[in-house]
Amino acid sequence: MARILTGTCSWTDPALVASGWYPPGTASDAEARLRYYASRFSVVEVDSTYYALPGERSGRLWAERTPDGFVFDVKAFSLLTGHPTRASALPRDLRPEPAGNRFLRPGSAPAEVVDELWRRFAGALAPLREAGRLGAVLLQFPPSLAP
Repeated sequence: MARILTGTCSWTDPALVASGWYPPGTASDAEARLRYYASRFSVVEVDSTYYALPGERSGRLWAERTPDGFVFDVKAFSLLTGHPTRASALPRDLRPEPAGNRFLRPGSAPAEVVDELWRRFAGALAPLREAGRLGAVLLQFPPSLAP
């Protein structure tokens, strides 16, 4: 029989944190919050990865702080799915100068930068994959995407 997973979009959502759902002492502690969340739900969507590229350390810590069978569905970084992306959201060594508040549009980033972003995104997810905790990778494309 198929396993049905239940969860929310983020264990760090401000409304969830402020709701009082987390026990006292866990709401302000990232590790305790994830451990508690994972003891109650079987899956979570990570949407913070849309706004900023995670590091491999984050993926490793997420895997270490959750039990076997827990699943992370991860949203792809915005520039990888053709969305305009703040240049300041890129890792420092990949940012155009001056980055400021300017947006990179689809096709405006050099191909080697996009390739490196894909490599780093995959590297950040590797610990989840290796631990058997990587579920879906959500590629949310913009409405302007045309066939």
